[in-house]
Amino acid sequence: MRPLLVYVVIALLCFSCTSKKKNENSPLEVIPENASLILQINDFESVKNELSTNEILNNLGSEKPFSEIKTSLKSLNYFSNIKQGLLALTVDSVNLDYTFITNDSLSIDKWNQLPNKSKESLTYHNYTITAYTIDESTFYTTNLKEYWVLCSSQQLLQENISSIDTPNKNSSFKQFYDVANNEKMINIWLDIDKGNSLLNHLLDKDHKISDFASWITLDATLHGTELILSGIAQPNTKNQQYLSLFENTKPIENKIWRLAPSNSNHITSFGFDEFKKYIYNKDLNNTPTQTIDSLLNTVEEIGFTEIENEKVLFLRTYGTATLLDYLNNEKVDSEEFNGNDIWQLKADNTISVPLQPLVGETEFPYATITENTFIFTTSKNSLTTVISKIKNGDTFDKTSLFKTIETNLTQTSSVLSVSNFNGVSSLLNESVSNTLANSVSKSNLKDYVFASQIIADDGFYHTNYLIKKVTKEEVQNTVSQAFETQFNTDLATLPQFVTNHNNGRKEIVVQDQENTLYLISNTGKILWKKQLNGTIQGKIHQVDLFKNGKLQLAFTTNNEFIILDRNGKEVKPFTYNYTGGNLNPLSVFDYEGNKNYRFVVTQGKKVDMYNSKGDIVKGFTYDTAEANIIDSPQHFRIGRKDYLVFKLENGKLKILNRIGKTRINVKDTFSFSDNAIRLYQNKFTFTTIDGILYQIDSQGKISSSNLNLAKEHGMDATSRTLAIMNDNILQIRDKKIELELGVYSKPTIFYLNDKIYVAVTDIQNQKIYVYDSQAKPIPNFPVFGSSVIDMADMNRNKKPEFVFKDQENSINVYKIR
Repeated sequence: MRPLLVYVVIALLCFSCTSKKKNENSPLEVIPENASLILQINDFESVKNELSTNEILNNLGSEKPFSEIKTSLKSLNYFSNIKQGLLALTVDSVNLDYTFITNDSLSIDKWNQLPNKSKESLTYHNYTITAYTIDESTFYTTNLKEYWVLCSSQQLLQENISSIDTPNKNSSFKQFYDVANNEKMINIWLDIDKGNSLLNHLLDKDHKISDFASWITLDATLHGTELILSGIAQPNTKNQQYLSLFENTKPIENKIWRLAPSNSNHITSFGFDEFKKYIYNKDLNNTPTQTIDSLLNTVEEIGFTEIENEKVLFLRTYGTATLLDYLNNEKVDSEEFNGNDIWQLKADNTISVPLQPLVGETEFPYATITENTFIFTTSKNSLTTVISKIKNGDTFDKTSLFKTIETNLTQTSSVLSVSNFNGVSSLLNESVSNTLANSVSKSNLKDYVFASQIIADDGFYHTNYLIKKVTKEEVQNTVSQAFETQFNTDLATLPQFVTNHNNGRKEIVVQDQENTLYLISNTGKILWKKQLNGTIQGKIHQVDLFKNGKLQLAFTTNNEFIILDRNGKEVKPFTYNYTGGNLNPLSVFDYEGNKNYRFVVTQGKKVDMYNSKGDIVKGFTYDTAEANIIDSPQHFRIGRKDYLVFKLENGKLKILNRIGKTRINVKDTFSFSDNAIRLYQNKFTFTTIDGILYQIDSQGKISSSNLNLAKEHGMDATSRTLAIMNDNILQIRDKKIELELGVYSKPTIFYLNDKIYVAVTDIQNQKIYVYDSQAKPIPNFPVFGSSVIDMADMNRNKKPEFVFKDQENSINVYKIR
């Protein structure tokens, strides 16, 4: 992970800079012999302007080591008319010093107007040195071999003069100077082997940069919210350096981003054309090899990340058999989650040993496999999170963080790292320097992405480093996971949203197959559970029995009518038992919207209507139907009139008034489908199993349309929107959408925040489709294990959330953004 962060050090060492011009006498002859970091400034004024406006450098300017560099280079700001130059940084036992070399005349801007200034002439070895003092800052200039030289230290300048004729001085930098790209603002050369004293001074002594490579050269590009460094690095194989691990390997396409969770703080991918080469390089690097190394011979990509402080390891392979056999022998337990087998491995498994030192010493006791990639985690919870994220398409490659830098990086890499602000701070502390980590953590770079790329190429290593402000794209109608809640027992009912009357936010109720009812918070926490005697029938209704703003839950089970309060306690007298069971779902009518509720419980032909006190409403005369009642009765209002609708098993449709007398006499009989009756265009609208759509107006006039619907079709409607699912054709109003072949649920229409959404589930292919009222799809919708839908605004932000029953023992909540 060190290559991810080396660029941060190097990028910020350029915090204030200055210029160059090639000449017969190389300026390298004038640079101090102990210089380990040299910057070639190709456009001095542009660099000054970019440095003053660059958000990244300005954010770090007051922190160590950047503040020391800035203070040390302050005197460069006094000079004007400089076009190009070389800047070398050196350090003695105490101070950070610089040497600046240019062809341009070193004249101080507006010298006569400066207060607190002085200058004097000194002589050393027949060279005239001018010493300037401005506001307690002293610096020295002279002319050496046709170059003007500016030094922050008199002693340093005198040493440069003394060594001016030393043969082969700074020869190690010559090849880089000759090939430097003068089109870039800044070219940087760092001799890491020679620069330990400088790095020790700027950072803490236990920094790890010297373990990375022998030298590195970079071209820098600065913009207001962006810093890009591109170049070449090379290790010294004798020094057992990090880059040596990739000797003679070839880069591959990195794909781990498609599996890593979207909430990862950082991700690093290592790619090898042959894993054996990496093992061979480890041996040369004096890193112990193990017998288990051969198990990973088919691995071509290693991915490493963290989610919620839990480590995750990905091994992408082109052959799974050998590693799968090993894991089967290491397995102590197994269970299924969301279509994946989760394996618990022996505590002392050594799967991470061959990967050291790339991923550190970590034990991974949990594992799974998806396609050709093995996933290992440090906890079961983190593994289920990764699996859910993959299933739902909520992965790192879809984040704005990744999309911001995607076009700046090549497709194939030996090492590719991407991190957010929290991730880069953590990695700096672990892999580069505690001092640098503290400095970055104090900065205001929370909206930035940090990335690095290393590409092995015949003994050289192409490097790309990037810090860039994350692009905030306003993307409408995309979906991401809000939370997931798992249960010990499979679920029996579909989850639905209810309102928390204390704060107006939405929560979820659901029941498992052991008849336990749960209330789930808007963050996925189980608030309470209550044991019931049967399975809840249909929908749970929320009512305000006492008209005080406090809401209760009303429902029927197979043989009970129950109302519970906010805390799951039964509200007296509302617990009524029905001998023989087989109750329909509860109906709740509020004719005038004044909370004078009517609770309708139907069993066979029997109809019981209760008021808000739990008493039977004596004025309601329709207490016995002509035939068994199918489904729960419905209440509609057209104008000032109420209509109570009952579907009967004999095909009759009863449309009654409030007291149970016939309001519309419907003489025909119908073979009702299992779709509910809806009020569409002020008409009672329903379908039959023989594929006909019927509508009955308030005068009793019946109209029909033979839509040739399949027997298992689905229908839903609001006053102005009709949705029909027929085979694989979804019709919304007059628009038809052909979906892929599958087995589809009924369409469900949601009305929220002045917008209508239509959702349908392909149960066969485990996919959800969501459209708006104009039949426009909501993109990037995740894949689910089974159907289920309810929809609400959980957090009062006018952004809808969907709840799904995902597989058998968990629910997932997703938000539309």
